[in-house]
Amino acid sequence: MISRRHFTRALAAAPLAGYAAASLADTDYPHKPIRLLVGLAPGGIADITARFIAPRLGEILGRQVFVENRTGAGGAIATRAVATSAPDGYTLLMAFDGTHVTLPAANPGIGFEPVGDFAMIGKVVDAPVMITSHPSFPAKDFGQFIALSRRMIGASTVYDYGTAGVASTGHLTMELLKQRLGFFAVHIPYRGGGDARAQVLGKQIPLMLAAVPATSGDVRSGALKGLAVTSAQRSPVLPGVPTLAELGYKETAGLDINSWVGLMAPSRTPPAIIARLDAALRETLATDDVHARLLNSGATPVKSSPELFRAQVSSDLARWKGVIRDSHLQLQA
Repeated sequence: MISRRHFTRALAAAPLAGYAAASLADTDYPHKPIRLLVGLAPGGIADITARFIAPRLGEILGRQVFVENRTGAGGAIATRAVATSAPDGYTLLMAFDGTHVTLPAANPGIGFEPVGDFAMIGKVVDAPVMITSHPSFPAKDFGQFIALSRRMIGASTVYDYGTAGVASTGHLTMELLKQRLGFFAVHIPYRGGGDARAQVLGKQIPLMLAAVPATSGDVRSGALKGLAVTSAQRSPVLPGVPTLAELGYKETAGLDINSWVGLMAPSRTPPAIIARLDAALRETLATDDVHARLLNSGATPVKSSPELFRAQVSSDLARWKGVIRDSHLQLQA
C-alpha cells in the first residue's frame, strides 16, 4: 500500500515526467510522416506552392511530407481542421491570404481565429492577382473589358468571373474594382483557382481572378489571355501583361495587391518544433530547384520569420476589413 507521503511525491513528479516526455518528443521530431493540408483544389497558388516545397522539405526533415487537399468553404474547412489538430508538428497548413485575411475579414464567425489559433512558421511566396480570359474574349486588356461591361449594364446578358471562392483575394479585388470603376460582373465561386481555370479554358465562363501561378503557364502558351495584374510592377514571367495602374484610371493609381502563401501549425505547437520547421523551410527555399520553380510560376519566394509573418497577417486582416467596410461590399457565402 502506497503511503500518503509517497503518493504526494508521485503527484509532484508527474508534471515533470510529462514535461520530460514532451521535450524528448520535441527533440525527436519528426519521427513519422507529416501532413500538409491545402484548403483549395489542385491548381491554385496554395496547392502549387505546397507541391513545389513538400518533396524538398521532406528530404530535409527526414520524413515524407504528404500534400492533402481538403476543399470547402473557401479553404475554411482545412483551416479549421489544422486549428483543432494536435499541436505536435505532424499536421501543418499551407495557409494563404484567402483563409487568413480576406475570408475572416468578410466573415468574423468563420470558426477560427486567423492569428490566435495558429503558430506561424513563415511566409513562403508573394504573387500578384491576374485577371485572365479565354483568347476568344473580345477585350485585349482590362480597360477594354470595363468598356464592354459598362455597355451591358441593364442588359439581360452580363459577364461572369470565377475565383477560388467567396471572399477570396480574387473576389474582393474584383468587387473593389467594380466599386471604384463603375462596371458590373457576376461572381462565380469555385473550390480553388484550378477549378476556375478549367472553366475559363472550357469557355464556360469568360474571366477569372487568381494569383499569377494559377494561370501563368496558360498565358505564356497562349491558351489563356492575361488582361491585367494587380501588382505595382509587371510580373517578370509575364512582361506583356499590363498592371491596372497602367490602364490610366485614376481610381487604380498606386494599387498594389499581392496574394501570399505561408506555412502554419496549430497554436501551442512547441517552440522547438516551430524552430525546426522554420529552419527546414528556409533551407527548402534556398534550394536552387525549388527557388527556380517558384519564380518560374510567377511567385516570389520570400521566407520571413515567424514574427514578421504574424505581423503581416494581422496588418493585412485590418486592411481588408477596412476595404470591405468602406466599399460597402455585400458578401454572401
